[in-house]
Amino acid sequence: MNPSPGFSIMGILSAVFTFVLAGLAVYALILAIIFLRLRIAGLKRAARRPLP
Repeated sequence: MNPSPGFSIMGILSAVFTFVLAGLAVYALILAIIFLRLRIAGLKRAARRPLP
């Protein structure tokens, strides 16, 4: 009997690659949310300041 593809070297490597890719996607999403919150806060601060 052949082992299932999930237990082969390629299956393990593809699973690791998928987890790393998912981790990078979550990390990029968190960075984008932090950047946008800072940007919105800066725009609000600039809007409150009266123009000379």
